[in-house]
Amino acid sequence: MKTSKCNLSVACGAALVAIILALPGQLRGQTGAAKSSGGNGTSATRWSVQVDQIDPGNLDLAYSFQIAIYENLVEELKKTNQFQRVFRDGDLKASEVPDLLVLKTTVEKYAAGSETQRAVTTVSGATKLTVRSQLLTREGEVVRERTVNGDVRFSGSNLRATHNLARNIVKTIKQSYFAGSGQPTAILTGFLRLGIQ
Repeated sequence: MKTSKCNLSVACGAALVAIILALPGQLRGQTGAAKSSGGNGTSATRWSVQVDQIDPGNLDLAYSFQIAIYENLVEELKKTNQFQRVFRDGDLKASEVPDLLVLKTTVEKYAAGSETQRAVTTVSGATKLTVRSQLLTREGEVVRERTVNGDVRFSGSNLRATHNLARNIVKTIKQSYFAGSGQPTAILTGFLRLGIQ
């Protein structure tokens, strides 16, 4: 009698473990399916982005800084995996993409720092960059516009400020309603009309 009770307990325990392990897998599958489809049962649209060359504005910004900002932006945008494709300025393939946003970056302020001063003291020598970042539709409508800062205060080369700036620009884009959200063009246009940023 004790043996059959023991076998029954083991069998019930094994069945319970099997049920517990099976249910989360089914729930994950349902959640994944819900995320991959839009409200009407079709797959969601993924936007692509084209990064325009950096506009130095009216500042005498070294070309190396402009190129460093640009290259860091392209790399940081690729890392997010929020866009279907990331195009460089002048890429002819971008004109063939239906859902394309354009990232324009204009430098507004630049304070050249000193690596030597940063090494000696923590209160001076910071390199600072401030830009106006605009995410636009192909037609030129502004989807998102922000003023973004990037700097290097303690250690690292002056060009490190361009990397920090690019990360901050991409962070604001990730917080956007549109980047990678799969919102169809009609919803994007509706947000633009409402002025939601």
